[in-house]
Amino acid sequence: MQTGPTACTDAFLRLREQAAAQPARRIDAGRPVWIFGAGHFGRALARAMQAQGLAVAGFVETTPQAPEVQGLPVLDWPALARTAPQAQLALGILNRRTPYDQLVALTTQAGFAAPLMTWEIYDQFGPALGWRFWLGERSLLVSQLERLAQVAERLGDDESRETLLRLCAFRLGLDLEFSSFLSAEPQYFNALTLPPLQGKAITYIDCGAYNGDTYAELVQQPGITCGQAFLLEPDPDNYAALVRRVAGQHPQAVCLPLAAAEQYSILSFAAGQGEGSAIGSGGNIHVAAAALDQIVPQAQVDFIKLDVEGAEALVLRGARHMIERCRPVLAVSLYHNPADIWELPELLFSLCQNYKFYIRQHCYNSFDSVLYAIPCQDF
Repeated sequence: MQTGPTACTDAFLRLREQAAAQPARRIDAGRPVWIFGAGHFGRALARAMQAQGLAVAGFVETTPQAPEVQGLPVLDWPALARTAPQAQLALGILNRRTPYDQLVALTTQAGFAAPLMTWEIYDQFGPALGWRFWLGERSLLVSQLERLAQVAERLGDDESRETLLRLCAFRLGLDLEFSSFLSAEPQYFNALTLPPLQGKAITYIDCGAYNGDTYAELVQQPGITCGQAFLLEPDPDNYAALVRRVAGQHPQAVCLPLAAAEQYSILSFAAGQGEGSAIGSGGNIHVAAAALDQIVPQAQVDFIKLDVEGAEALVLRGARHMIERCRPVLAVSLYHNPADIWELPELLFSLCQNYKFYIRQHCYNSFDSVLYAIPCQDF
């Protein structure tokens, strides 16, 4: 597949044609539904279906962890084959752990038809399911394919263009094999990001520092010296783990129990939602948030990593002066919202002058896709 800059528009328009020709599949309301997966997403899907009057017969798991969930039975594949050999299946799994092509193979190996996939399910139950990371109504993605072609044309290499095209095809249900695709480079610290950081004591900002795992990787990189680090983590449990890991061992690192944002505010923060936590109106705790331009107003910043559960655009707008002043390397997560794959590149194109931009895929099922912005060295 050719995805060079001149071929981008044709490739994305062909994708639109393929999406339009794709047969529509929906849950048959006249038959009971078995949900493959009894985790957070599977349980939410059962509730959404029941709210619309559908009969949810139960859950199926390869290795059930409990005999029932939400009052419904949980069967393994042999038991389901005995109980309902013609079962209607819906995929109730949305995580980065097992690629979808392997999950579909499990259903067919057990003798069942392929399940309704998450993107098909979201088209039918999206309003009830609400925010689910990259998952969205496919019509929205189809409507933005020309815009995505323009994004692809600005990317720095064929791998980035190919990754963006295949990521779109996967989310439209047209490239199941992409669910198991991983870029060759390690996440965050790789052949794209490390060369501009060599030979100096860098200042690093980590928004969404979690328990310090990414910072620990940074300080182990050959040839990299971290002179100062600002590690922001608003989740109280994660922040406690971060402090335990970093405090006393890395005096150059400052741990801050803050969220980064566009300006100072108090935000609701929903913790413990399965695949991640998120800032939103329905949060169960409250956190202080501030702009990076306010938190680090003068220091030279060399590398900014953003993994902030959907608030990446707010953080970037709150760091516009820092980006202009310091020209840092940026690594920005692209998978927290359906529109991130076109809106975040467009925002970075406007903020980062004389940069090159790359996309790499670091986890299964299009989770942990990252946009890298690398300043040109001859600027």
